[in-house]
Amino acid sequence: MKLGEIAAQLGLELRGDGAIEIAMPAPIEAAGPGMITFAVGPKYAAALRASRASCAIVLAELADDAPAAALVSTNPAFDFARVLGLFFPPYRPVPGIDSTAVIAADARLGEGASIGAYCVIGAGVTIGRNAVLHPHVTIYPGVRIGDDFTCHSQVSIREAVTIGNRVTLLNGAVIGADGFGFVEQNGDLLKVPQVGSVLIEDDVEIGANTCVDRATMGATVIHRGVKLDNLIQIGHNCELGDFSRMAAQSGLAGSVRLGQWCQFGGQSGSADHVKVGDRARVIAQAGVHNDLDDDALVGGAPAIDLKIFRRMVAVEPRLPELARRLRAIEQHLGLRPRDRG
Repeated sequence: MKLGEIAAQLGLELRGDGAIEIAMPAPIEAAGPGMITFAVGPKYAAALRASRASCAIVLAELADDAPAAALVSTNPAFDFARVLGLFFPPYRPVPGIDSTAVIAADARLGEGASIGAYCVIGAGVTIGRNAVLHPHVTIYPGVRIGDDFTCHSQVSIREAVTIGNRVTLLNGAVIGADGFGFVEQNGDLLKVPQVGSVLIEDDVEIGANTCVDRATMGATVIHRGVKLDNLIQIGHNCELGDFSRMAAQSGLAGSVRLGQWCQFGGQSGSADHVKVGDRARVIAQAGVHNDLDDDALVGGAPAIDLKIFRRMVAVEPRLPELARRLRAIEQHLGLRPRDRG
């Protein structure tokens, strides 16, 4: 692809020869002739000057450090992601319905749909335009799905789930399985019927083998733009605010409320009924047991302010030494065990 064509498609200012042929994108440390790379800030200026790439996407102040040509961007990482999309468009099967698919007579599919082998679509399902269902997808009765839906293999969508536009479900995701609810009575456990549903709004992506449980009553809600990594558990009646993100192996117990733009690191989680404010960040392996304010930054289990948590972690390796010093002080003062504290 000519560099001038790339600049035109991205709407970026080109500084250099637009006739340069670009064969592929590459990271800055591996980019060579015929490749396009990017740099997000001044700390990469030296790497830019040493690079053999034919073009770099950079901030305006780094354009002179680019190896040959530059595309000037206010967000190089974002525009490099767009370049990746130009060179590696996602696989999309041709429209049509595989002969092995089983589709209820009253199911409605929008134009441009591609339904893969052994898919099962239940009664009363509606799916919008340009849907892609890869092989072995199962959609229970009464599900409603918007336009530009992408669903990878082995996904299960349970009854009466509602999904918006431009939603992507990766392999093995389960949407609308029963929430985890049991009541103890007379030495037995009675399953609480999970009669609610799941609502997924527009532009959501849900990772491989991630589970979003249906509500006991009402709905588990995944708001617009939420991104969930692989192997995540979202409990019944949770609500995730716009553009919140959760990394792999994290999870929320039932009825948790996340604000907008929250971030949960890998293997982090929250106890039930916790309310988390907008833009709160929970670092990896932290456990949230209490409500969090807007802009909170926490770590540890139970999660506390990150600055305090880091001081605690810094002290931990010194605890054996501190304990020995304390015993020595006690012996010097002649304190007996019952005199301590």
